[in-house]
Amino acid sequence: MTEKTEQQQTRLTFIQRTRRKQLVECAIAVLADDGYAQASLSRIAKRADVTRGAISYHFADRDELLDAVVAEVYRIATEQLQPKIEAQSTTVQAIRTFIVGSTEFYRDFPSQMAALHEIVSHARGDDGSVRHTEQKRANEQELSALGVLLERGKAAGEFRDFSTPIMARTIRSALDGLLVQLRATPKYDAIADAEELADIFEHALVAH
Repeated sequence: MTEKTEQQQTRLTFIQRTRRKQLVECAIAVLADDGYAQASLSRIAKRADVTRGAISYHFADRDELLDAVVAEVYRIATEQLQPKIEAQSTTVQAIRTFIVGSTEFYRDFPSQMAALHEIVSHARGDDGSVRHTEQKRANEQELSALGVLLERGKAAGEFRDFSTPIMARTIRSALDGLLVQLRATPKYDAIADAEELADIFEHALVAH
């Protein structure tokens, strides 16, 4: 392969990545503005100012594009949260940062959270199972990471003994409640409640 051919392939890959990112961003905008039912490939293509066929070139179908939306939202959340969590000197502070930082993300990225909410709320099979594999994978990965933090706190003697899976799901469910309230009431002071929630879980976690 010549150097020129390698450069052409690198450029093509860059263009493809850029186009995929654009399509994902447009899908997020359509989901946030119009809802899940109206987020057709045709409408997303119109928002991106491309043909429907251009989307099909990059994504096999609508489900694959929506999986990419889920992955992008979780990628941004991880990018925002992980450095803050890793900077904490104790696991207690790391959990607090996870709770408050997650809520700050909900507040600061409303379109991404609206798009994710639309997918989570509507993209389920007839039996209630999660339809989008990326959503299921991301949920499991988040719970697993939270579980690692909780186990670290136990090992360090910071936390009492408890069921890690149950505690992780409880923290996740409490955050989901804050998100629902924030979406219903845009002026809701979610951060104040997140701080209160962090206090509650600190009392529930810490060994006395």
